[in-house]
Amino acid sequence: GCTQTRLCTPPTHVPVKSPLEAVSAVGGMGTILNVLREVDIRPIRASAETTFTLAFTSRDEAFADYFAALMYRGDRAQETPALRAAISLPLTEDHALKLVDIAVVITRDDGAHGANEREHELVRALEREKVRTIVCFLSETGSGAPPIRAQWLPASLIDLPMVNGTLDESAAIKKIVRAVRALKAVDDIALARHLPAFRSAVTSALIDDVAFSNAVYSLGTGVLEINPITGLPLNMADMVILTKNQAIMSYKIALAMGMTGDFKTIMPQLAAVVGSGFIFRQLARGLIGLVPGLGILPKIGVAFAGTYATGEAVRRWCANGERLNSAALRDVYDSALARGKEIARGLLDRRGNTGLSARAEQAQSKKPARRSLLPPPERSL
Repeated sequence: GCTQTRLCTPPTHVPVKSPLEAVSAVGGMGTILNVLREVDIRPIRASAETTFTLAFTSRDEAFADYFAALMYRGDRAQETPALRAAISLPLTEDHALKLVDIAVVITRDDGAHGANEREHELVRALEREKVRTIVCFLSETGSGAPPIRAQWLPASLIDLPMVNGTLDESAAIKKIVRAVRALKAVDDIALARHLPAFRSAVTSALIDDVAFSNAVYSLGTGVLEINPITGLPLNMADMVILTKNQAIMSYKIALAMGMTGDFKTIMPQLAAVVGSGFIFRQLARGLIGLVPGLGILPKIGVAFAGTYATGEAVRRWCANGERLNSAALRDVYDSALARGKEIARGLLDRRGNTGLSARAEQAQSKKPARRSLLPPPERSL
């Protein structure tokens, strides 16, 4: 038997009057909790709340402090945990730097007389200690191609652009965030939860990944195919899977944005943000009237768009309390739908349309034949 703690009490039976009402009911908060009751969210929360140390070091200690502070700029910066995850350390603190999870060394381009020899020695020491390291070279925009820096490998190398001696902060933050995430030394959700500078990139990537996964799932299972019994172009079992994926995604977004990790507290708030059943009412409106043989492309697009719109609505609310109204949410959905259809075309091109067309024809053949009012023709002898 399952030993996981249930997140809610078993649902009471509520009679459904029509298939469309069943579709609308799927997105409700009660059902979201129901489909998640067997999911153990404790590992998700534990991973998001894992502590780590991202250390910046430079010859100029004030400069290292400045870069560490940049990691606290971003969405919901006021909700950053008290334990600082990004710190600055002097180059001379070898013993401390060897204990961090990620070290970021700030320096300038190699000089003719070994101007950054001390930094190079530190990088070699960090390599021996297996500390993931990034070397950031300050460079003037338009100063030409950077010099060959093979001697710094295998550390990750990036250029931080400066204009007239002033750092381009926005570009620098993006490059550092991208480089840190690429190391995969710390869970993305933990990075975002502790450091606001990571929140936009991490949540955007999360939404894209889950939306794409749901699109792939809809391709693989023939999601939303015509149900020959009810005539409703929705597969309820597949909708439960999509709902679960969207709900887990929403919880991860909340964690990444620094919101409370209490599942029972945050999930009702997130459900209210997108509105009960909104996404699946969109599915119903978009797909009722489809007939077998029309193709799976719009169905994949809807799976992507519904997931993307859910994630974007949750992300914006977590970021600044913005609750999208129906018109704004519909705009997000429509834009995502166009993108979802492009993704669907790519998936179909890679997989080939032959099998999918055969599946549509098979669904058509399963429909009950219309009874003729004429007697059957006499068999020829």
